[in-house]
Amino acid sequence: MQAFSATQPHGVGQLPPVASSHRGLQFAAIQLLLLVSSLALLPFVPSLPRELAGLHHYGPFLVFASAGAIAIAFNRGRVALAVASQSAAYALHSAGALQSSPLQFSAVFVVLPLMVAAIAAARERGIASLHTMRRAGVLLAVTAVMAWLVSNGGWAWVHRVAPALMAPAAGTSLPSAALLAIGIALGVNVVSLKLRGGAIDASLVMVAGAVGVAGSLSYVPYAVGLAFGTAALGLMIGVLQDAHRFAFADELTGLGGRRAFNEKLLSLGDRFAIAMVDVDHFKRVNDKFGHDTGDQVLRMIASHLAKVGGNARAYRFGGEEFAVVFPGKSVREAVPHLETLRACIEDYRMQVRADDRPGHADTGHVRRGQGARMASLQVTVSIGIAERDVRNSTADSVVLAADQALYRAKDRGRNRISR
Repeated sequence: MQAFSATQPHGVGQLPPVASSHRGLQFAAIQLLLLVSSLALLPFVPSLPRELAGLHHYGPFLVFASAGAIAIAFNRGRVALAVASQSAAYALHSAGALQSSPLQFSAVFVVLPLMVAAIAAARERGIASLHTMRRAGVLLAVTAVMAWLVSNGGWAWVHRVAPALMAPAAGTSLPSAALLAIGIALGVNVVSLKLRGGAIDASLVMVAGAVGVAGSLSYVPYAVGLAFGTAALGLMIGVLQDAHRFAFADELTGLGGRRAFNEKLLSLGDRFAIAMVDVDHFKRVNDKFGHDTGDQVLRMIASHLAKVGGNARAYRFGGEEFAVVFPGKSVREAVPHLETLRACIEDYRMQVRADDRPGHADTGHVRRGQGARMASLQVTVSIGIAERDVRNSTADSVVLAADQALYRAKDRGRNRISR
């Protein structure tokens, strides 16, 4: 059986991922802007009504509890660990421990960002999994060790041995070691975000930023609670955004899924066209090259569909079939964009490993040293399109008409557009 290789012939570039990390980076930027904007509320906190006088103290705990409940409800172990870490740090601050002990202050703001980095780098394993329990155990063990070092003079010894690292940096109350740890956390979190592109990863970038803000402004009343509370709120938003993505997006291709397509149909106006796109002979691809290669074919098709012009939006309808919606367009206006799509897919070449693999291990070792034997794979698509008119007055009837046009394209030889 043959397997997909990422190598592209004739200078063809790598497939651009449909679920690009750009969206995740944009979401992280918005969350960081929310964090900075929240600081504008600081002057108004002391003037809260008497009935809400305790909110500045207990409010962050309410946000932590809400974020923890959402993490449990959506089975997000990383979020639960991040919320627990922030809660512990804020509890120490609200009890006055960080203000009265420079050793505790430096210990918290050196260790906390590194914990956030470790949480961000880890894969999501759910709440009640052995992996998450182990991670929680490691974080608790690190916390216990740091508490022991602080109480038994070990951390004071670190301050004496490395005064340059443990002294407050210029312009901030944070020691240089804490700034270094926060920088590491931001770097690790951004890399994790670029690799995964998820909303929760974007929110964890905000958490790392909140640690920096809280430490830098720890001398400002209410700043620590506001920073950590805003970060917990950001985590809640990230969980809900992530849940929305899982509900409406296709996990394999990153395009909108069937539910998103159905919702789009409900929002269409009086003028629109819908195209149904099907991969030709897809079963042969799966049978000959394997399902991994089949998945790569679907991702390749999706990457082209995501770039269709005409203000179109593409969805994975099911299996190897996709739908493209053209709001405000007629068939005549949409067809040129679909023809460009069809031609681009036809011209694309994927490289797969040749299936003449030797049976003897020594021969295989020599062959591998010479480089893998590659074969070129070309796929095409058939497209059916229909528009809203007198005969097809509803979105569902337009979808049915486009599907019938798709079958006509198949019957006429495939790799073509039918109306």
